[in-house]
Amino acid sequence: MDYRIAIVEDNATARTTLRGHLLPIAKLNVSSFGSGVELKSALRKQHFELIIMDYHLGQGRTGVEWVQSLKESGFIRPGTGLIFLTSDRSPQTIGRIMDLQPDALLIKPYTIASLSRQIKHYLSYRQYIEPVLREMDNKQRPAAITLLRKKLREGVPPRLASDVGKLFAKLLFENDDILHAMRVYDDVLTRSDKVLWAQWGKIKCQYAAGLWPDCQDALSDMVTSSLARDSAFEWLASLSFEQKSYEQVETYLSQIKFSELSLPAARLKSIAYQKQDKVVEAIDLLQKKRAMHRSAKDRFNDFTFELAEFYLLLAEEAPSTNREESLSQARKLVGLAGRSQSDRQVLQKRDYLLAFSAILEGEDQKAAHLLESDYMDDYLRTEPSMLVIAAKVHHGLGEEGKASQLLALAKQKNSELQIISEQVANDDLIFNGGERLGLNHDQAVMLNETGTKLFVDKQYLPAMKHFYDALNLSPETAAFGLNLLQCMIESDTAVYRKYGIRKLLRVVADMPLSESNHHRLTQLNLAAQTNAEKLMAPAINEDNKGH
Repeated sequence: MDYRIAIVEDNATARTTLRGHLLPIAKLNVSSFGSGVELKSALRKQHFELIIMDYHLGQGRTGVEWVQSLKESGFIRPGTGLIFLTSDRSPQTIGRIMDLQPDALLIKPYTIASLSRQIKHYLSYRQYIEPVLREMDNKQRPAAITLLRKKLREGVPPRLASDVGKLFAKLLFENDDILHAMRVYDDVLTRSDKVLWAQWGKIKCQYAAGLWPDCQDALSDMVTSSLARDSAFEWLASLSFEQKSYEQVETYLSQIKFSELSLPAARLKSIAYQKQDKVVEAIDLLQKKRAMHRSAKDRFNDFTFELAEFYLLLAEEAPSTNREESLSQARKLVGLAGRSQSDRQVLQKRDYLLAFSAILEGEDQKAAHLLESDYMDDYLRTEPSMLVIAAKVHHGLGEEGKASQLLALAKQKNSELQIISEQVANDDLIFNGGERLGLNHDQAVMLNETGTKLFVDKQYLPAMKHFYDALNLSPETAAFGLNLLQCMIESDTAVYRKYGIRKLLRVVADMPLSESNHHRLTQLNLAAQTNAEKLMAPAINEDNKGH
């Protein structure tokens, strides 16, 4: 098979040289691009089996940021291979690249021998698991796992064992088989406790399994590693945000050099400022990040849109008679970032932000006119935060059903994101959006129904996530808290996310309870006491940590 390879390198000489080195290695169809924009344009028309990405792409987004963006918007398929190139040996850069779990990393200047060795190894690995990658690209994850299990039973060649193990753990995690994935990562770390991808894999499993105290302990150890420091602080800030410790969010993110603060992390920090009524500090943060990238069009536009969205949310919270200044600032920023754009995703973002501004001004006809373009109803690549804005626009136009669907889609897409700070910030926007539109309780009821079915099937971990989300969306509904409590007790789970058993018992006891709910709480309290050694002591430790 002829493998299609894309080279993304902003230096024309380096691109040509690399292409020349690749062609003799194997039967390859090699395309080369000078920027992420060019790659994105090509991905609209074709797929590549392997992308070789430079880290520093001029003044624009880094290669890591481009890969994250293109994966999240579905341009890069799950089965696409990734090799990174960089001459930057700083721990922060190497750490960011390794966070993506690329198939290989080559440090410039590399030798032809090392390039050839890495490419041949990847092609050998790809040929071995080709059917698995095909199922992944077809979004048939269970089938991909079945094929991979068969290969593991048959015995994987030793030279490919690490690559196959990494893919197996990743697929298990993405298929919500969290505890099994954690066992795979643990097995790797038992043999070598310094394997970075396994360390991060285990932390992500701990987070997804609701083992937040364990997750926090592991992250506190990771901040001492130069390769993981910034990412660990970003994760710690995200955990603090979910527990409403907004001052701690500031403290953790202040440990990251301002110029290295990612867009999701800057956004999280700006929301943490807003939660503490530090609006001036939030705006100042986004303005400074925007100014820092004035010479880099794509990153400048990213922060310009982000600042515009912040102004719109400020206008939404203000009395209708006191919105004009924020709306004026937002429209000006949207105009700057949306000028001379041809990308449908960017055009959709521009027009939804302008439509939201019109809704806030009471100009419904103007908002409706902005929704007439054909790209406005194409949500395949729409970001979760923009789906929340879209839901508010359609709700403002009286389309409550569509608004509810868009909020549900935002939640689903957000759960698939890999960047923790982006997920957490979006969750806050989705919650606040649903609360403002009066849709949270209905969403909670649906989550609770799904959680109940999972609980009956003894799928306790996904059931807990559904009950937890339902309780967060509708915190006064005792049934949701009781369901979470019962699920934790029956699965011998002492701590789930921000709740220990003891803390959750107190929370539910403070809710308005019917007679039947009060009786159920009494029964669950007795069940927890009966199993106190397993459930209550760890919960006390968890409570003492401030969770």
